[in-house]
Amino acid sequence: MQFREPIENSRATKTQYRDEMDALIRRREEEMAEVRRIACREIFTNGEFHRQKFCAMLGWPLTETGERTLPAVTSEKLGEEGEYEISRMQIEVLPGFRLTGIFLRYMPEDDRPLVISQHGGLGTPELINGFYDGNTGNYNNMTDRLLPHRVHVFCPQLLLWNMENYGEPYDRKAVDARLKRVGSSITAVEVYAIMRSLDWFAERFPNSPFGMIGLSYGGFYTLFTTAADTRIRSAVSCSFFSQRKDYPWTDWTWTDAAALYDDAEIACLAYPRRLCVQMGDHDNLFAIEHTRQEAARVQDYIREAGVDGDWFDCVVFDGTHELCRDDRYIDRMIADLETGKGNKK
Repeated sequence: MQFREPIENSRATKTQYRDEMDALIRRREEEMAEVRRIACREIFTNGEFHRQKFCAMLGWPLTETGERTLPAVTSEKLGEEGEYEISRMQIEVLPGFRLTGIFLRYMPEDDRPLVISQHGGLGTPELINGFYDGNTGNYNNMTDRLLPHRVHVFCPQLLLWNMENYGEPYDRKAVDARLKRVGSSITAVEVYAIMRSLDWFAERFPNSPFGMIGLSYGGFYTLFTTAADTRIRSAVSCSFFSQRKDYPWTDWTWTDAAALYDDAEIACLAYPRRLCVQMGDHDNLFAIEHTRQEAARVQDYIREAGVDGDWFDCVVFDGTHELCRDDRYIDRMIADLETGKGNKK
């Protein structure tokens, strides 16, 4: 080929292709939003049907049916502090696959609520518990603020640690892609892992109701696990709740999700249990207006269904991408749990 032209000559068509692709996606998102709204109008009255569809959207192993056997557990005692025993646990949540976590057991009595305290991106159970230098960063002493309530606390380790600190590399996006090829997702596996840990805790502490709290990715897992597992009575999801179309991260995206469940619909799966979503008004990762818009969609579902809306709160606080410093919402979560009567398997 002897023809030649300046590179600038084709720039306009490439810009057009890019912009028209974006417009195509946005039109499809709008169409699917209406499909989703219509499909979820009965989400409060047909919650279990939608819970199963939600789990199917995320994939295996959340699609497994039948009775689950009790997972095998090993535990290493690390020490004691005050009225708490500190252990590192490994729970075999699937054959050959173990979830590790730090367990803080309130020693004087077993019959206390248990709260999952979930770290976020670049986080670990050790970090949120201040194991290294006492500094918990933007978690604002999340776990320590639970302990005065005399609750058991379990802090799972997910595939999110800071690789520079630990020298253990991983590629979360690649792991998610490989799981999606086999009908799963990183979300499905890790939500299931948390649920399997609750299987063991429900057997060990049969009269201990469950709660969950998390920041950022921890807020993501708090929202999704609460939707999937009705044993979680009350939850606080901080610095995540927003609009997925504005944050199309690969591990937060599933086939046909725009027509099935976005954050508002997933929040509705918590009903009638308590769910508090929080976002700092100066969050540097997620725009506060997106949180407000998604919370307004929850309120639209509530009004249309005519159900009591006291179960849901959207809290905008003065802060950045951090755990809300106001203890009222932690206090209320614990109060919700203390009115419980044990867990159902």
